[in-house]
Order: sequence, then C-alpha cells, then structure tokens
Amino acid sequence: MTVQPSLPLVPADARAVGVAAAIVEDDQGGRVFVHGNRAYAWDGGDTAARRFAAVSLMRIKAATQAEIAEGFGVSAATVRRWEALLADAGLVGLLGEPKGPKRKSKLTADTVAAVRRGRQQGLSYREIADEVGVSQGSVRNAIILTESLGTEEACPATTSEISAQPSPAPEPMPGPVPVPGSVPGDGVGRQCPAVPVLTDPLDRGGERVLAAFGMIPYAAPVFTGCARAPLAGLFLAVPALIATGLLETAHATYGAVFPDGFHSLDTMLCESVFRALLGVARAEGATRIDPTALGRVLGLDRGPEVKTIRRKIKSLAQAGKAGEWIASMAARHLVARPEQAAVFYVDGHVRAYQGTRKLAKTHVPRLKFPAPATVETWVAGAAGDPLLVVMAEPAASLASELRRLIPDLAWDAALSSVAQLEGRVLIREVVND
Repeated sequence: MTVQPSLPLVPADARAVGVAAAIVEDDQGGRVFVHGNRAYAWDGGDTAARRFAAVSLMRIKAATQAEIAEGFGVSAATVRRWEALLADAGLVGLLGEPKGPKRKSKLTADTVAAVRRGRQQGLSYREIADEVGVSQGSVRNAIILTESLGTEEACPATTSEISAQPSPAPEPMPGPVPVPGSVPGDGVGRQCPAVPVLTDPLDRGGERVLAAFGMIPYAAPVFTGCARAPLAGLFLAVPALIATGLLETAHATYGAVFPDGFHSLDTMLCESVFRALLGVARAEGATRIDPTALGRVLGLDRGPEVKTIRRKIKSLAQAGKAGEWIASMAARHLVARPEQAAVFYVDGHVRAYQGTRKLAKTHVPRLKFPAPATVETWVAGAAGDPLLVVMAEPAASLASELRRLIPDLAWDAALSSVAQLEGRVLIREVVND
C-alpha cells in the first residue's frame, strides 16, 4: 500500500520562528505562517506592518520573545519597544520618525548674510545673536559656513576629485589684481595654486624593495601638496624639535650604528615625537593613529608599523649609548647658555617598573601601593630646558640620589674652569641644605 507523502505546510525557504510559526522575506515583502496558514503579510518597505506582525506573534503566544527577535533579525529589547509603541499609539506608533533634522534650518541665506554684515561691523557673537534672533551657536555655525564658502570661492581649483569627463577649454582668466601698497613678491594678490584637497601619497614601493635588499641607506621624505591634511598641526613642533638638538645629537651618537632601511633615524625620532604629541607614548598605541595621515607629515606613504618601531628602538637600546646621547644634549644646552651653567632644577619621579629585572619595591603614588619601581631624576636648566635624566633604583631621598650622581656628572670641556667650580660648589650647597 502506497502512502502519499505529506505536503509541506510552509515554503522551503522559510525561517522558523519557534515551533508554530515561520517567516519568509524577499524583495517583494514578507509573509508569516502560523501552523501552515498565512496569518500576516506586508509589502516591501512597509515597516509598520512588519513590526505589527512581530508584536502579534508575541501576543498570540505563537513563539517566545527571543524566538521572534531572532526570526525578525532584531534584539528582544526592540520587540518589547515595538509592543509598547503599539499599545501607546496604535499602528501610527510603529511607523517610526523619519531620519534627519526635525525642522528647517534657521541658517537661511538672509540669516547668513546678516551674520556676515555683523562680523564686518565688529559686533560680538552675542550682539549678532540678539540682532538676528538666533543663538550664539547658530552664529558660530554661520561664520564657519561663511568661511568655508569663501575658501571655496577663493580657490575654485581646490577639489577632492578630478572629473573623468573632458572639460571644455578654459577661458582666459585675468591676472591677479594688484593691491595698493603691496610689494611684488610678497604674496598679496597671488592666485591660489591648483592643488587637490587631500592628495594621495606617492607610491614608495620601489624604495621599499631597494631598502630590503640594502641598495639604499634610507628613503628620503617626499611631501605632496594638498589644500588640507590631517595632523598638519604637528609641523608646528618642528622648530622646537630643531632647537632642542635632538636630531643633531642623535646623528652624532647613533649615526654609525643605526641600521640601514626604509625608515631613517630622523624618521623614527620624528615619529616618536609626533606620536607623543598626539597623546600616544607607547609603540603599541601607533595602531590608534591613521597610518596614512601620519605618513603625510613624515614624508612617507604611511607611518611605520608597531613591529618596525620596536625593532628600531631595540637597535638603539642595544648600542648602549643612551648615556652618551643624553650627555651630548646636556653639553649642547650648557654651551648655548654658559651664563646659566650653574643653575639647575632637579626633581625626582617614581615610575612603575614593568621589566624583567628584580627591583626593590617602593610606594608608587599612581598605584597607591608598593610595587617594583624606578626613580627618574630629571635635571633641567634655568629656562626649563631638559638637560639629562637618570634612572635608578629607589633611594632614601632625592638628596641622597644627588650625592650619588655628582661624581658621575661630566662637565663639558668648552666651559671655563670657573664655571665648573661654581657649579660644583652650588650643587654641594643644595645637597647639604
């Protein structure tokens, strides 16, 4: 006796919602089956009907809240929120609010023009806000909008993309308008250069290959012109970096031992300084900085990776010339200001030790309990310029640490013997006091 196989109650592509229900969704909409019967249906884009079907399944107890949430691809909290909206406002509550601003912007063309006139008259933000009838925040936004529009009008060639369609031949443009009282060559009345807003960095793949085979000592920095660049404010630290003599003394100390590669000694030191200015002191934090943006200020296609930073720092540490480097920087400061050679500011700081050596424990103020730590003794000049720093195990006091360091302090030969004597006497008096 043959038995006809039972027909399926739901389509084959249906997703089960608990034991009794199933859901089918496609581009045309969706359908919900309960015990094989189509109970709910909605068209594509009908969000309210879809939410109503989910809430109805929960109300008739066709499935649990978690099963309904899984079947409809939402969280259980979303299903509960849909039920609350349906109970409070009916089907209208399931429509949801449209995305975007809830009202028209107050910054109309007339309002922006009035704000611009007020700024030209020298009025403050509060006076402009009272006169126009908007808030001070709206005044600021109008000024920002005005400045951005002025920049785009002044530099029409500054674009982020280049159109692929051929453009007609440009009409001859008049030359720059001379400004009364300006001197030729001072930049007044000069047209803006045609540069992209954010250009792509140059491809340095060929130099990386050459550096990998040892054919070049390092890759020189190459900068491309752009109208705006992230992290461009780091360039403001370059004059101060040069004034400290960090790069000059580093080349004198590590120039012969630093290994060749794509990243030079200057690049690694500038990367460390820039990363510290961005609030990321450790090498592991380099992953939180956009490598392309950092590479632009370094003159590379991208910033160095964490493993590269660690490898370069390890090569500097293995050279064992940190003391010589610090001493050369201190000598440079003393030679630059001989009249301040005998005036120093000394301070000690306790830093938690995370290395592998066994050190004595001391109270770490940051941790609020004893832990292995080191004491860093910072010596600065009269103008606050850093001269040297010495790391040692915790001592009884700062004065005792100074007594231990005085015999090791080597004075630069360029200083006179009188300055050396006065400096030693002054330090001894400070320690004795």
